[in-house]
Amino acid sequence: MVLHRSELCLAGALVGYLALRLLPPADGLGAAGQATLGVMLAGTVLWVSEAIPLGATALVVLTLLGATPGLRLAEAATGFASDVVFFLIGSVAIGAAVESSGLAARAARLLGRGARGSPGRLYAQMIAGLPLLALLIPSAITRNAILIPAYREALERLGLDRSARVGRATMLALGVLNPLASSALLTGGIASIAAATLLGGFSWLGWFAAMAPPYYLLIALGGVLLRLLVGRFEPGHAAVDAPAPASPLAPAERRTLAVLALTGVLWATDSWHRLSPAVPALLAAALLLAPRIGVLGWKAFEQRLSWGLILTVGAALSLAQVMATTGAAAWLGAQFQAHLQSLAAHPLALVVTLILATAVVHLAITNLAACIALLLPVAATVAAAAGLNPIVCGLAVTIAVDAVVLYPAQTAANLLAFETGCFSAADLRRFGLGMLLLAIPVVLLMLPYWALLGLPLAR
Repeated sequence: MVLHRSELCLAGALVGYLALRLLPPADGLGAAGQATLGVMLAGTVLWVSEAIPLGATALVVLTLLGATPGLRLAEAATGFASDVVFFLIGSVAIGAAVESSGLAARAARLLGRGARGSPGRLYAQMIAGLPLLALLIPSAITRNAILIPAYREALERLGLDRSARVGRATMLALGVLNPLASSALLTGGIASIAAATLLGGFSWLGWFAAMAPPYYLLIALGGVLLRLLVGRFEPGHAAVDAPAPASPLAPAERRTLAVLALTGVLWATDSWHRLSPAVPALLAAALLLAPRIGVLGWKAFEQRLSWGLILTVGAALSLAQVMATTGAAAWLGAQFQAHLQSLAAHPLALVVTLILATAVVHLAITNLAACIALLLPVAATVAAAAGLNPIVCGLAVTIAVDAVVLYPAQTAANLLAFETGCFSAADLRRFGLGMLLLAIPVVLLMLPYWALLGLPLAR
């Protein structure tokens, strides 16, 4: 009997888990920590290879976490209580309302009119507009919930379906490049907030001055790289609509915009009311689903809310939390620290190795905040031992965490784009490796610039 690739990947993942589960624990790592490393290995292999559907992999991860010594299933499923899961649910409702109310179609008409029937111009305008959109809507998840239906409809109006190369490039850009525009802002998301908190001393303007140039450069270079990877775009087949007077907003559109405005105000004033960003998102979902006020029926919302998406995000967050509580994450960080210190005499090589090591660790720890919380102290320790600036090394690690996405489950924003079916895991893997190769020269190019800001590499 000949085994298919998916069956080999599934078998390899389970064998790897059993090997780590049954072997004696490594020095400094208890039985629970070693079992968690086995779960991490199995989950990473299955998520990367897509041997089974993403949601099914999430169930496997939760099952294995529940079998970890000394860990109850309730403790293994803590990721489902995370703000990110509820934020995602609210964002899906917002995206569905934007589509059902007619706002997505209106935005699609504007996008198509601006592109003048050219898929290439539509794509270029999207890449150029990402930084501005991040200023207006800081959350990449919310932007994707709004932009994905608008661009999907804009492509349909050009006569292009989800198999078109421009659709693949557009959704990959929304999944991978769109979050980078958020991270250029201190208020743009959990990654930038977590990194700035751990590094300390950054104001909003200071973070923007240091991080906007590398992130915006990565967006521009990533957009070019996507064009090269995807190939020549197909021409649009639909007739271009003649400019017409703007029609008045329908009642459903006005109600949706009012809810979006209220949600945006609550997000912008979080320093006053201290509410989690998930609370305004859930409030928006409740209003948009409410009788008379809302524009979305519950059944339509259920059809848009993917259980595979929720399970994947919750399981990934649970795995990251258990790795922290069992000591597996700390042990993994110590192993990297021991190997990186040998490069103390070669500062540039050390920075490059930090970026590569970050990409490897991020394969295992999908939660951005958890990955940053693990790696920034490691980077600071290694930098101090090598006589380098811990803040500069921390900035390099933060960029690598954000820019290198190698499989769909690594970020929630990318999962929303992946759910459209416009690109495959193999497409994402190729683009992620390309972004890794771009991140290294971009960080090295930023070193003299950061020195001008008072952040030299050498102390």
